[in-house]
Amino acid sequence: MNLYITRGEGFLKNCLFDGLAHSYNVTERRYVKPYPEVTGYIIKYFCSQNQITESVISAADYLLGIQDPDYGGFPSFYQTEYLYAFDTAQILTGLAALHEKTRQEKYLNAAVHAGRFLVDMQADEGGIVPIFDRQAREKLLDARTYRIWNGPLSGLMCKVTEAYAALYRITKDFQWSRLVQLTADYYEKAAYIECSHPLGYWLEGLIAAERFHKVQTIMEEKVIPRVQEDGYIPYTHTSGYAYVSGTIQLGILLCKLGYVDLARQIRDYGRLVQAHSDSGGLFQYARKDGSLDNTIHTEVNSWGTKYFCELERMLAEKA
Repeated sequence: MNLYITRGEGFLKNCLFDGLAHSYNVTERRYVKPYPEVTGYIIKYFCSQNQITESVISAADYLLGIQDPDYGGFPSFYQTEYLYAFDTAQILTGLAALHEKTRQEKYLNAAVHAGRFLVDMQADEGGIVPIFDRQAREKLLDARTYRIWNGPLSGLMCKVTEAYAALYRITKDFQWSRLVQLTADYYEKAAYIECSHPLGYWLEGLIAAERFHKVQTIMEEKVIPRVQEDGYIPYTHTSGYAYVSGTIQLGILLCKLGYVDLARQIRDYGRLVQAHSDSGGLFQYARKDGSLDNTIHTEVNSWGTKYFCELERMLAEKA
């Protein structure tokens, strides 16, 4: 295992405490923002590496404790009055992965319960309402949350296909396989997302539904022209910084489609960002030279670091 993976996984292990994965503020030198959603990512990642530690189990059990007992959805980090479809899907995939490894029924049951919440949030034509208000007991199309990412029914919700696919793997119930295709049918027609991070989510969802032609077309027409020689991809065409997780996500997708040299360039940009922090993690926002960009905030996040470790491992296997 190379040093980059060792450092990245070290950050992931350190950020996972009190049941949740946290971001790290590099100027304040403290952990901030506990994310239930991202905890699902981390659980799935460590399951894929057969590193099911006590902290991974504790995190999964913590998530079971905050799942809404009636609806099956999950809250975001500070907004407990709402349940989020996107966040629920990411937690579901983590719990499903842990069930596959441990065969514990409690994780299977929680994953299925979360899946039913997603179904309840989904319209007949396939679009998914992102937010459920627990007190009002109603679905919300909150433009404040999704405005910059192409509206409240943005293509980023296509990533829910991964959750449905995970449910099909662990239950063999064809309703979940059908929902993968229903969701992809709807979101394949979504508008192109310029912002790199939600763009990655959209394309990941399409890949999970095996819509390879669509993803290939988007990559060739929209993404590859944005990749600079050093692997840097600005967050938008006019941004002076990268959303590092989005950059790495696009690198993984390029690698899956066979653009290995481009994926290596992006991996190398990720290494450059990692070198600027002694935490082992990667800044959420970074400049072209890999240094911290503080336009939005000064945090290292766990999801970008998780994606980076995945890309490192993927390229190591190809080598």
